[in-house]
Amino acid sequence: MSTKALRATFGPLWHWCALPMAVSEPAARPESATIEHLNDATLGSVRKQAHRRLAHGAHNAAHNDFRQQADRQFRAWIAARVAHARADAAAGSAGAPQPGG
Repeated sequence: MSTKALRATFGPLWHWCALPMAVSEPAARPESATIEHLNDATLGSVRKQAHRRLAHGAHNAAHNDFRQQADRQFRAWIAARVAHARADAAAGSAGAPQPGG
């Protein structure tokens, strides 16, 4: 589905900020319409037409950057929690009595 088809379906305003988008060339302008995937396939979703909306190019890029940043931070937080739990388990087992001893 093209940006023009999405504009015909959902109108000329972006669903997040309700500001108008440019559908005409050049497409590289910050206010130019791009396609945003509401449920991103790179994050485990299935690509469907129903999940597509128009977005300003600059806003769409920032939104993607923020999602990726949040995903990286969450993965780092999980890794830190696992490392801490393993360190606690190792420290706890070092002073624990051994079976048969």
